[in-house]
Amino acid sequence: MLKTICYISDSREYESLENVKKIYTKAKQNNLKLNITGILIYQNGNFLQVLEGHEEQVDKTYEKIRNDSRHRNIIKVINNTIEQRIFEDYNFGFSIIKSSQEFNELNDYLNWLKHADNKIANKVILMVENFIGIIS
Repeated sequence: MLKTICYISDSREYESLENVKKIYTKAKQNNLKLNITGILIYQNGNFLQVLEGHEEQVDKTYEKIRNDSRHRNIIKVINNTIEQRIFEDYNFGFSIIKSSQEFNELNDYLNWLKHADNKIANKVILMVENFIGIIS
């Protein structure tokens, strides 16, 4: 069974560019190994991440993140089973959003997805759009 979790959190410290790159690299490696797709956005001390994949893998990954000392004030905003992945076709399955150009590309992808009749997808899209609107 496929599942998606979307969470937002505060970074315990304002991460340097070097630390953020390390976090992104490790997250992408780990998620690819576990066949987890999604996105990770970091801006001004805040994370938003969407994880999607097999239920057991997504739950384990989220638990690991919850226990990661770099996060505080973690709020799980979406926790649902899904019929299909939303971000599977976006940038080879897992994407790190770091620049305004990448935000624009993500916005284009989200607008394309809105035409799908999928309530969970639309809920995830709304969360990401709201986060992007706050930080862009």
